[in-house]
Amino acid sequence: MKKNLANRTLAVLFCGLLIGYMSARAQQKQTDQPNLSPDEQKLASSIMSAKDAAAKLNAAAELIKKHPKTSIRPQVAQNMASEIANVKDNTQKLALSQQLEAIFNDPAEIDIVGPTIVQAYADGNQPDQAFAKGAEFLSHAPDALRLLVQLAAIGTDQAKKQNAKFIAQSIQYTTHAIELIEGDRKPAQIDDARWQEYKAQTLPGLYQTRGLLNFAKGDRAEAKVNYLKASQLSPVDPYNFIMLAAMLNDEYQNEGTRYRSMPAGTARDEQLKKVQALLDSVIDAYAHAVALSEGNATLQQIRQQYAEDLESYYKYRHNGSTEGMQQLIDKYKAPAKP
Repeated sequence: MKKNLANRTLAVLFCGLLIGYMSARAQQKQTDQPNLSPDEQKLASSIMSAKDAAAKLNAAAELIKKHPKTSIRPQVAQNMASEIANVKDNTQKLALSQQLEAIFNDPAEIDIVGPTIVQAYADGNQPDQAFAKGAEFLSHAPDALRLLVQLAAIGTDQAKKQNAKFIAQSIQYTTHAIELIEGDRKPAQIDDARWQEYKAQTLPGLYQTRGLLNFAKGDRAEAKVNYLKASQLSPVDPYNFIMLAAMLNDEYQNEGTRYRSMPAGTARDEQLKKVQALLDSVIDAYAHAVALSEGNATLQQIRQQYAEDLESYYKYRHNGSTEGMQQLIDKYKAPAKP
């Protein structure tokens, strides 16, 4: 899964909730804010006008201290989590996250503030603490979906850094997140419209994440299953096909070696059919990868290599000709955006 999967999905939620918060504030202002006392209104205004994340958090702490059951508590918690998530200095972000945890300490708020807190530990190069804190949170709120997604992203980043310590745990978290989404178990703080958007954006990435984690674990069969599912859910994402092409090519090479070692006969003939079918699958995956990575600057080196491999394999299967190859690539290109 790309590194910023969870950040993208969290950003969607942050923006949506903040817009909802501002809209609610505007409506309350128009109707003299019937759900808030004058003191709550004053304290809420001080949060909005504070100059930076630290000042906003201090103002939020004052509101929650004086009015712990305020009706805007969930919105304020989300707003503070969003503010802290955008802090650039990792030391400051971690300190503010620890304050955030102390202020918004209700189990119902774990899925609001938890993702920001565990990411602060990860950004501070403390993955052990991130997973320890995540496990602690999940012991109180095991279905905290956004937290599960964030931990999966952190585990993926660690796997990319050759740190396999969190792979099993991350697969477990990813699997549970997939189960929650596919079971349509919507978090309370997400409305129906944003839930549909969140599911569409997040589910393909979770399958991609689980594919990468299984690949890092050495389980190629499970990795392929997950990348196939991710490619079905997000057919224009080149990363899925890049990984599928690599794994299918390895499988083709292995089966080809086996074929060459077999004596002449029916079994060898059947193996040849298998190898040829595998090669056709490799060609198809390469064509997808080349088509979908066009214009992606970060993928140009691998795209060039894949294009060369595709041409070689295509010629082998078409009597030395590339006729029809470009049409195959064009077929898989992402539709032009309006």
